[in-house]
Amino acid sequence: MARFDLIATSTFGLESVVARELERLGYTGLRIVDGKVHFQGDERDIARCNLWLRSADRVLIRVGEFPAPDFDALFDQTKALPWSDLLPMDAKFPVAGRSVLSRLHAVPAIQGAVKKAIVESLKRTYQRFRFDETGSLFQIEVSLLRDVATLTIDTTGDGLHKRGYREFVGAAPLRETMAAGLIQLSYWNRDRQFVDPFCGSGTLPIEAALIGRNIAPGIGRSFAAEDWRWLDRRLWRDVRTEARDLRQPRMALPILGFDHDPSAIRLSEKGANEAGVAGDIQFRCQEVSDFRTGVDYGVLISNPPYGERLGDPEEVAAVYRELGRVTASLPTWGIYVITSNRGFEQQFGRRAARRRKLFNGRLECQFYQYPGPPPRRADGAPIVAEAESELDSAVHQSEEPTVAVISQAESVQPDQPALEIWQTPAWLQQAQLLLDSYQRLLGRELLPRSTDPMDEARRLYHAPFVVVSHGTQADPVLNYGNLAAQRLWEMDAVTLTAIPSRLTAEPMHRDERAEMMARAARDGFVDDYRGIRISRTGRRFLIERAMIWNLQDSGGRRQGQAATFSEWVSLDSESETGSVGETGVAPQPED
Repeated sequence: MARFDLIATSTFGLESVVARELERLGYTGLRIVDGKVHFQGDERDIARCNLWLRSADRVLIRVGEFPAPDFDALFDQTKALPWSDLLPMDAKFPVAGRSVLSRLHAVPAIQGAVKKAIVESLKRTYQRFRFDETGSLFQIEVSLLRDVATLTIDTTGDGLHKRGYREFVGAAPLRETMAAGLIQLSYWNRDRQFVDPFCGSGTLPIEAALIGRNIAPGIGRSFAAEDWRWLDRRLWRDVRTEARDLRQPRMALPILGFDHDPSAIRLSEKGANEAGVAGDIQFRCQEVSDFRTGVDYGVLISNPPYGERLGDPEEVAAVYRELGRVTASLPTWGIYVITSNRGFEQQFGRRAARRRKLFNGRLECQFYQYPGPPPRRADGAPIVAEAESELDSAVHQSEEPTVAVISQAESVQPDQPALEIWQTPAWLQQAQLLLDSYQRLLGRELLPRSTDPMDEARRLYHAPFVVVSHGTQADPVLNYGNLAAQRLWEMDAVTLTAIPSRLTAEPMHRDERAEMMARAARDGFVDDYRGIRISRTGRRFLIERAMIWNLQDSGGRRQGQAATFSEWVSLDSESETGSVGETGVAPQPED
């Protein structure tokens, strides 16, 4: 089978969720760029991903990507692509376009140039001067970002949020793909109670039931690529048969959906029936104040009224206060709420443990997360939920044996003032290694040197830029992180320097990180690195213009690697950018 560069697109903030879905489906070598997850696949993978992806918007074939600073470059490079490998002679191929931060900004002209170039390319292959476009649809998009053109063909057709089970929706619907993403960002699984007390047309409970039963979300619909003659229809039949075989039985605990509007409950029940999960959900017409449960370790996820399009602001505030009162009696439950209302936390009565910026349609929202304690086994040990990141897990494991970081020889006597961690011998030694290695490799100083190692260690620890390093283990563990690093990754020094450095990046970004580390190991340093990292609480940020260098002692023996940077872009939080280099102080993370 032919191999393709595939792209799963997503709404802002759900890229990592889509990437995790792809990983669970067995795909590797993933790359996330601006709302897109890039991966490799064949014809069967086109069918499989369309059928199974829950949080993605579309599955695209990337035909080509190239610099396009002017129309000549756009035309010539487009014409040179192998369009006849994908477009049959009778193909219908409209061209959509968009342009962001590019010299070519007139979208109609961009579309026209691409269309003409494709026609010229097909003329050479098919020896025709005119194409009637009476066949199957191949929707083409040209996207220009910073003068780089990406040309794709849409394999999906109607967006993946159109599952086929919802004909009518309530007044403020939540897209199915967004609902699935929220559930996968939570700690819910099929063994825990699921409740939505503002279910509306039932999207969240229905998507939870599809996840809990392992029902492929696209099993009840068709896709654009099914009409393509070169894509074997038997592949679609096979992946659907496989999907039906993978369905799980009903869950022990039913999913619960409530709403005070009887018409919303009727819509919910109709949608659940169309989705084939009516027996898995109990819908009831009731107020949130009436919710009671004897179940421990449940999960509540909801999309309550925002007060922007629906409801009086005071009424909405009263709803949030009531939700806070009800959930206060559920100390073992996880609570997750999406809303655009910036007063939610105050009205709810608690600060969220985590917040993630998302867009529900055109509304900028926050996903407020109160995970609660993990369920416990019969022996009392916690059950780590699937949604917990590797970084969180490593942090939890590292929080107990904190004495391992400072040796007995470094311990402070009771009658002595307590040392700050940067004053301990191990940290003083590491500071000198960092400064000396930087100077030897780059021929300049990381910070102005003095004759006092203690003063240098103090200034490096309090520096207005991030500095981290790791050792030479097979799975290197962080052994230094200054205050700016601790604030950015939301960990204290002891915790930060007890985790493998790979866990500072999400799984889908680790191959790219490993390549960068290998390049630095080979060349001595890298001075132009940019990449995505993740904090302890799940906040994602893009670091810019980072310096990576090898650590070597005076004898030239390798002692690990280090990194420093002063600029990043926040990908999840309300704050869009950060720059410790300009302010001199690393910004404090949100509570």
